[in-house]
Amino acid sequence: MINKEKTDEEIISQLDNIIENGISIDYDTKPKYTVKELSKKLGLSSHTIRFYDKEHLFPFVKRDICNDERLFSEADWAFGKLIKCLRQIGLSIHDCRLFILDTLIGDDTVKERLLILINLQKSLRKQIQELQEAERDLQYKIRFYSYLDEEIESEKEKGIFTDKQRGLLSKLKKFVSKQKSLDY
Repeated sequence: MINKEKTDEEIISQLDNIIENGISIDYDTKPKYTVKELSKKLGLSSHTIRFYDKEHLFPFVKRDICNDERLFSEADWAFGKLIKCLRQIGLSIHDCRLFILDTLIGDDTVKERLLILINLQKSLRKQIQELQEAERDLQYKIRFYSYLDEEIESEKEKGIFTDKQRGLLSKLKKFVSKQKSLDY
């Protein structure tokens, strides 16, 4: 999906160079949030925030030398929102890192980023369709077991329940014919 030719080390080196040399886009990179604060703002665990930082997904994170604490900026928060979204739909850490690099490079990479997002959207739509099909199957099974449970409870109330095989053809045909009339 994304250019896999670059190694993680090359990407990280390019990210570091861009940050060290300054970037043309005006990002608010003033240290502002602790791990805990950013975790709360993004709805991610502190562990995940630290992991993403270790993986160089927050380009502007600073260290408070006195407290040995990570401090994140508004720009890091914005990148965190982006990474959370990209990771939720299946983009790898490597590809997220490349996406961030392309973002920092600027307008020359807009087309590449657009194509990535379009492909991710297609993949997401396919996942949604598969989940909807799984939900329909689950609804059918829930109705089947609800029907079976009603039959068993009815037999118990009448005192005629015996633990027996429930795959009887007549019961199954009755259930299936009921289902045909339902629109799920």
